[in-house]
Amino acid sequence: MTGREPTLKCVIAWSERRNLCALVADAIETKVGADDVRRLSDDALAVFGAYEPSDIRDWLGGLLAEDESALVLEFERWSSLGPGVDSAWLTRRGH
Repeated sequence: MTGREPTLKCVIAWSERRNLCALVADAIETKVGADDVRRLSDDALAVFGAYEPSDIRDWLGGLLAEDESALVLEFERWSSLGPGVDSAWLTRRGH
């Protein structure tokens, strides 16, 4: 882990051929720990940690085929509403 402050990231991975959520979640959880990853949908994950978005992208590089894609977004501020978001998880991470 780097010396930077932990931040919230959103990882979106998609494929026309297969569902990538479990594959991507497992790969990220081995690096950051399962407690810092939450599935948002079949294509998106929330990840909390002191990693650069490019680090997470690089972890996924060997998993994705040439026709599959991943996007990693980093947030400085966020807000949530509704039961679909794990509010307790976000609150423990500076929400």
